[in-house]
Amino acid sequence: MHAPHEPAPLPRAPNGWPQRLFGRWWRRQSPARQDRYATLGPLVSVLLFLAAIISAFWYLRNE
Repeated sequence: MHAPHEPAPLPRAPNGWPQRLFGRWWRRQSPARQDRYATLGPLVSVLLFLAAIISAFWYLRNE
């Protein structure tokens, strides 16, 4: 049983070799470096969204 202040463990997915390799690499990173890598996800999504908007305007202008 877990203490009330401790969160329950997350269920683990079956590990394939890419997931094990990535998990090992991720755990070797310092917390500061993990934070830097984690901020790339939202940044990439915003850039992709801007690219979609720009391409939509370009398409409409050429139409």
